[in-house]
Amino acid sequence: MILAKLVEYQVPGAGIAFVENGRLAWEQGFGAKNWTTGDPVTRQTLFQAASLSKPAFAYVVMQAIDKNEIGLDDKLTKYLRPVDLKPHRWSEQITVRDVLQHTTGLQNWREDADGPDPLTPAFQPGTDSTYSGEAFHWLQRVMEQITGLGLDAMMRERLFQPAGLEDMRMLWEPGRDSREVYGHKVDAEGAIIVDDLQFIREHGPRLEEVAQRWGRPMNIWTAQDHVRAVASMRPHTHSRLKDRPAWRWGRPGAFIIDSASSLRCTAGDYARFLCLMMPGRKRAPWEITEQSRQAMLTPQFELEIEQGRLPRGFGWGLEKRDNGVAYYHWGKNGPSHISVALGDATTRKAIVIMTNGSNGNALIKDLVTSLMGEEYIGIIT
Repeated sequence: MILAKLVEYQVPGAGIAFVENGRLAWEQGFGAKNWTTGDPVTRQTLFQAASLSKPAFAYVVMQAIDKNEIGLDDKLTKYLRPVDLKPHRWSEQITVRDVLQHTTGLQNWREDADGPDPLTPAFQPGTDSTYSGEAFHWLQRVMEQITGLGLDAMMRERLFQPAGLEDMRMLWEPGRDSREVYGHKVDAEGAIIVDDLQFIREHGPRLEEVAQRWGRPMNIWTAQDHVRAVASMRPHTHSRLKDRPAWRWGRPGAFIIDSASSLRCTAGDYARFLCLMMPGRKRAPWEITEQSRQAMLTPQFELEIEQGRLPRGFGWGLEKRDNGVAYYHWGKNGPSHISVALGDATTRKAIVIMTNGSNGNALIKDLVTSLMGEEYIGIIT
């Protein structure tokens, strides 16, 4: 059935993992990692999780709150002020809570703008909602300052290693490139083709060259290391990258190590992470407290949509169910790396679907309903 759906939606490949009774039940790869070569997707294939990075990072932030390293209502400017943050009374009010529930008022990614505009809140924090990758990146820099660790090292030490999530990394690494999918699109004739720009395979090696020059591996880099690296990397030659202005390479949206977007993993490992959010399980000492788990899955702010109200927790989109709550997040990097993660705390089921084609969104909506056996508004809308 799943292979037939890939054909129907013209998606080259997918990694899918399913959780039952709060445990990983199965994980499987389907289709092709690279349509041209025919290399198959397997359980070991790595996908760009994109914005599925945010809940994982939020989990580590909640750990830090449990340890009293940072406070939920601490203002970010208490720790660090981005050099391009526009001076404004609202900028001073942005808290950790605002970042985790997307109520900072900050832009999503500024590299889409016409010039190097400043980081600017559009409204008083906490009064409205705008989805913001920039806010997560600011909090990443704060967490790096507090812990003394770069993002990937922090996530490995505090989540990936203790949870046994062996294939999770917050960056592209050359030694894992052969396991990672290629992005695809459908051309004007309706044929699946490999996208001519594989951004990470153009950009990553240039930063790896800098890392080798420095004798400082990328997996311990901080955000500030990244800024320094792009200033000294080999120039891009790809037609879609060579004319980008220099200021764009220093913006978070171009970072390959970013709390909002850079996670790489298998579908199975992300499903194992979803299990950490399930109720009714014995929690290890390194995990977030039960109070923090409940806070992540408690509505903090509600969005008005045509079908009703969709609440947000800390790091997760939420959906109220008959006897509990479902938690979910979409991810999209570029046109073709599209994924979703959904857990239902009531049924103790969860699903992760990761794709490598520009029609991944439609495929995911169909498969989630089929495999979970019911509709979820946050997925089908």
